[in-house]
Amino acid sequence: MSKAIRTATTLILTAVILFPMLYAFSASFFTPQDFTDAEAHLLPSSLSFRNYSLALGHRYFSRYVLNSIITAVLTALLRSIISVFAAFAFTHLQFKGKRILLIALLSTLFIPPDAMLYENYVTTARLGLLDTYAGIVLPSVFSATAMLLTIGAYLAADRDIYDAAAIDGAGDMRYLSTILIPLTAPVTMTIFIQAFISSFNSYLWPLLVTTRPGMRTIQIGITMLGFAEEGEYGAQFASIVIITLPFLILLAFCRKMIMKALEGGLR
Repeated sequence: MSKAIRTATTLILTAVILFPMLYAFSASFFTPQDFTDAEAHLLPSSLSFRNYSLALGHRYFSRYVLNSIITAVLTALLRSIISVFAAFAFTHLQFKGKRILLIALLSTLFIPPDAMLYENYVTTARLGLLDTYAGIVLPSVFSATAMLLTIGAYLAADRDIYDAAAIDGAGDMRYLSTILIPLTAPVTMTIFIQAFISSFNSYLWPLLVTTRPGMRTIQIGITMLGFAEEGEYGAQFASIVIITLPFLILLAFCRKMIMKALEGGLR
């Protein structure tokens, strides 16, 4: 009986979560009349790809998507690399001031990101990085949370493996690249995905540091396509469906690693 209740609860919650996504997908095929009918529609009156043609045919839409993918991939890569090297230094190397430096870095967890917007913008402007990929990406490459997760994963790894590798003549870089990173791949991949999604969905910072339409990201650009003002709500929904595809593709390829990380990848 309890199993049936849990199954029913899971199905209900899943339906509640998926309904907005499924409705957006359905609405992306609506005709203009479907949105203005007196009765609400859950399904399109006729299947048409006109909305997708309008979205993909917009002069800036593909550029917006490309900008978002480039900045998201760069942010995710740089954050993962920084987290890996920083965590390795704090867990495997000995140097003066290590504890103080670690506390200082982790103390950034208590600083609200919005409190740094002005200083980050001024610094970016002085460096001449406005309307550039570097200006969008660089303020987001460090994450104390990502570093803390990586440190936890490296501390869980058997220290004897590092000592054995050193005895066999393997340097730190070789140990890191051939042993430690593969062992903690689920955690690293989780950090990469989180950074990718966070950067792709970022709105305020790209809005501040970009002014040219060709440098806008999709989260900003989707409000500038003009579909809603023109009454083309179906094209607006089609745009939303298209920009969710990178997430679905990424999650499909990395699902197993995410599950391993959630289960505690290292045991």
